[in-house]
Amino acid sequence: MELVLRIIIAGVVGFWITLGCVRIFYRYRSGKTIRAVPYEERIDLLRRYSEYKEDNVSRKHPPEFVLGRSAPKILQKYNYSDYCKTDPENGDAIVFSMLDFVCDNFRHYSHAVTGGTSLEGVIKSCEKHEHKTNCRGLSLILAELLRMNGIKARHITCKPYEEPFQDCHVVVDCLLPSGSRIMLDPTYRLYFTDDNGDPVSLQQLREEIIAGRDLHANKNASYNGSDFDYDYYIEYMSKNVLRFNANYRSDNTDHFNSQIELIPKGYSTEGYPKNVQYTTSPDYFWDIG
Repeated sequence: MELVLRIIIAGVVGFWITLGCVRIFYRYRSGKTIRAVPYEERIDLLRRYSEYKEDNVSRKHPPEFVLGRSAPKILQKYNYSDYCKTDPENGDAIVFSMLDFVCDNFRHYSHAVTGGTSLEGVIKSCEKHEHKTNCRGLSLILAELLRMNGIKARHITCKPYEEPFQDCHVVVDCLLPSGSRIMLDPTYRLYFTDDNGDPVSLQQLREEIIAGRDLHANKNASYNGSDFDYDYYIEYMSKNVLRFNANYRSDNTDHFNSQIELIPKGYSTEGYPKNVQYTTSPDYFWDIG
């Protein structure tokens, strides 16, 4: 009995020592830990911070969308013009064709974007890494292609609770020509519809995850050609939809002083960067003019 008790005590002590080392390592790697990860399930944390609050923050910058730019020559080698041949009677078709263009020609990997965030710069960065880039690079390409075709779209950084964080996800927020809002995730060749077949926006995705309601992924959703794992994706995004960050400007630049971040009610930004505009108003954040 005494031996069993010693083993249990040793196990408990070892657990807390290991946990302490992990926390110290995290602080060492990340610098100052402003907000650590609490000890609870991600979905429970998201539900605890599910609500927003309308605020009276004044808009520093109106949303800016530069639409209809000419296609750069670098797209010719990827047969871009073939993807532009969509049914003129279906205005939304070009959106999904651009998603296919990105996923047919580029793949997801952890390589960060180098050489600038313009469309040409991101594609050249992909070419240096076997046509691979991270989720941000894929979303930068897709958002700019959509704007070239006259469609309002922007890349959105989906962030977790903690700050600093070691992982986030970047997707595209798009206003379809038909008038509906939709989230496009080029990492997974993905978009969702609800039970009525209507497109699901990023804002709605957060609400559906919190409510525990199922969504419908497009049939050709995949990760680098492999099968799409719905359960994994929902669990992954339950971590990364606690807060959202976007740029006022749609020229694919990441000017730090043109960023706006949507945070939930009760989420403190004490110690966070001061040149990002924080808001708890979803109407303010999701307004794209």
